[in-house]
Amino acid sequence: MLNKLFGFGSKKKKHQIVVFLTNWCPHCQQMKHQVWTDQKVIKSAESYHGSKPMFIFLDKPENQYLISEFRIERYPTVIIMDKDRNVKKQGSNMSPEELVEFLKEL
Repeated sequence: MLNKLFGFGSKKKKHQIVVFLTNWCPHCQQMKHQVWTDQKVIKSAESYHGSKPMFIFLDKPENQYLISEFRIERYPTVIIMDKDRNVKKQGSNMSPEELVEFLKEL
């Protein structure tokens, strides 16, 4: 799944937003469908690769290894990483205002 980060054929940007979530988590669903759709958040994500986050569902068996790889302890977890998978910033459930602040340039 993470091999799709920093996709081919696109102008590569320095950092990628990855959101680790599950289908059963109400906070995850709320953040995905209400926070990430907020216009201020969408605008703040434009400077990142793909101009939006990559959502990775950790309740899928093929993604279970990512829980330990990225030390996921809460859902949802928002990570900003570089192309070498180095975590530059990590946060959890946020309001639109908190997320806009979190997404400010590193």
